[in-house]
Amino acid sequence: MKYLKSAFTFLFCLVAWASATHVAVLETGADGVAKEMVPATDRQYLTNVLREEAVKQLPASENYTIMTRENIQQMLPPGKAIEDCEGSCLVETGKNIAADYICQARIGSFAGDLTLSVELYETAGNKLIASFNGHGTNLKELLALIEQKSPDFFMVVKNMETPAPAPEPVPAEPAEPQAQPDAAVAEVASVENSALVEESALAEVAAPAEDTTRVKAAAAYDELDGKSGPQVGESVPANVESEKESHVARWVVLGISVATAVTGAVLAVVGNSQAKDASEKKYSTVSEYERYHDDAESGQTLRTIGIGLAIAGAVGIGISFAF
Repeated sequence: MKYLKSAFTFLFCLVAWASATHVAVLETGADGVAKEMVPATDRQYLTNVLREEAVKQLPASENYTIMTRENIQQMLPPGKAIEDCEGSCLVETGKNIAADYICQARIGSFAGDLTLSVELYETAGNKLIASFNGHGTNLKELLALIEQKSPDFFMVVKNMETPAPAPEPVPAEPAEPQAQPDAAVAEVASVENSALVEESALAEVAAPAEDTTRVKAAAAYDELDGKSGPQVGESVPANVESEKESHVARWVVLGISVATAVTGAVLAVVGNSQAKDASEKKYSTVSEYERYHDDAESGQTLRTIGIGLAIAGAVGIGISFAF
């Protein structure tokens, strides 16, 4: 049992590592005249602040991983700069690097002011889940906007990863007992007393005959078999067989659950490693990019399946210990 608990603890830690939520923050892009007004170094600083806010709201201690700039840059399609990505390109890039969520800020211009638009996508569902917009006369005002809006912006990821609490059960109101007429109560009591008297009399008459029969049966059984056995009229505990069956069923469920959890953990680790290796490989041709892209997608799918199996197995292990 000691080794089983140690193995279960290790398995739980392995599943937790493999099931970490990955979030990618792409470089800040610029549109139109804003691209000339805001140099690349300033846009990079805004990206660093946005990524810093992501780390604050989604810390590693809560099983979140913020992707690095290098991994994102390596998996972009050939000839495409990271600033050119938006919309569907963001989601595609997120899948390439095995990210669960991906976001980007873009700077534009409106009526002489600088504008800022930040979007957050869920890669698995190909959907926009959060965004905020604002404007300012200079970059410091845009920086203040990022610092103000980012906490609630990234909190959407945490809310999606946390299941909604179940509603509290409503206690049922006790029903009031119905009053019975006095005559009916008296009649019922009389019938019950009569039944008790008859049962007692029958038991007194049958007791000697039953004891005599039991002694004779026991003697005959001992003479034939040479050892004592069940007596006539003696009951055998009914829960003995059911306890054995329950014990066997428990170990069967535990064995299947452990095998499922281990298989799922291995698949999750292999899939995560495959997706990560594919995202870190450098390419020089379009065919190489497509091959690495397919490897990253298949690794991400394998990781998702493995996480599901590992969670199902862990639940089964918990149920087997509970019963």
